[in-house]
Amino acid sequence: MLLYVHPILQLLALALGLWALVLAWPRFVTIHLKSKRIFRRRRHILLGEFCLGGFILGMIGGLAMVRLQGKAWLATGEHAWGGLILLPLALFGLISGLYLAGSPAQRKVLPLLHGLGNLLVLGLAFYQAHTGRQVIANFAGLP
Repeated sequence: MLLYVHPILQLLALALGLWALVLAWPRFVTIHLKSKRIFRRRRHILLGEFCLGGFILGMIGGLAMVRLQGKAWLATGEHAWGGLILLPLALFGLISGLYLAGSPAQRKVLPLLHGLGNLLVLGLAFYQAHTGRQVIANFAGLP
C-alpha cells in the first residue's frame, strides 16, 4: 500500500509545480519582456512551497520505502539517482523562492535563476515519473 502513496503524492506535487509555473509566467513577462501583467505572488509562493517541499519529502520517503523493503539505498537505479540530482535543485528553488518572497524588490537575475532551476526540477520530475513506473512494476512483480 505504501508503495502507491509515494507516486500519488509525487504526481500531486508535480501538478502543483505546473500550476506554480503557469502563475510565474506573468512575472517573467513583466520583468523580461517589459509587458505589465498581474502576478499572483501569494498563490505562486504557496504552490511552490508545497511542490518543492513535496519533492524533497518524497525523495526522503522514497529512500525510506526502499530500505523498508530490505533493499540497498540506491536499488532503484536511475530513479534513485534522478531523485538525488533533483534534491539540490529543489532546495535551491525553495531557498531562493523564500528569499525572493521575504524581500521583494526589482531583481532580474535571481528570479531568472530561480525559474530556470525550477523548470529543470519539473523536467526531472517528469523523468522521475517515467522511471518510477518501472520501479513500481519491479516492486509489484509485474513485467
